[in-house]
Amino acid sequence: MIFVALLHAVNLGATRKVPMADLRALLTGLGLEGVRTYIQSGNAVFEAEPDPALRGQLEDALGARFGFPVPVTLRTAPEWHEAAQGCPAHLRNEPVVLAFLRDPPDPARVEALRGRDVTPERWEVAGGTLYQTVPDGVRNLRLSAAVIERHLGVKVTVRNERTVQAIAAMLDT
Repeated sequence: MIFVALLHAVNLGATRKVPMADLRALLTGLGLEGVRTYIQSGNAVFEAEPDPALRGQLEDALGARFGFPVPVTLRTAPEWHEAAQGCPAHLRNEPVVLAFLRDPPDPARVEALRGRDVTPERWEVAGGTLYQTVPDGVRNLRLSAAVIERHLGVKVTVRNERTVQAIAAMLDT
């Protein structure tokens, strides 16, 4: 099965560095096949047998290798394509980022988050992805990853549309 692994909060500044060559070597050393990475923000595509322990194994190996915890969000290729094509119609006329939720959110917490005013941003959760408009740019988000995590109680990592589509194309080659 083909998976996409998204590493949370790596290579954003001077700390938490995970060079992509090192990531590819680590994943290959774990016995994963066809390992490829995309840009420096911690995106990897690989083949592996389905295993509920895979995410934990990756997080343990990353923490041991790089010396800090690295949460990982996993999606299968079909799940990735669904997310890449699943932006709700009412959000498609603006630039959008996709916040990949590491675990399914509690619907009650999603509804509670709706009470937070993040205007002019608009957002919607579909499956394991929160789609969010970015009218003022990603640096000015009112509904930041930290706010999403705090309100939904799940880890989240954000990718822009271009990255999501580029990874979708990688899955098809």
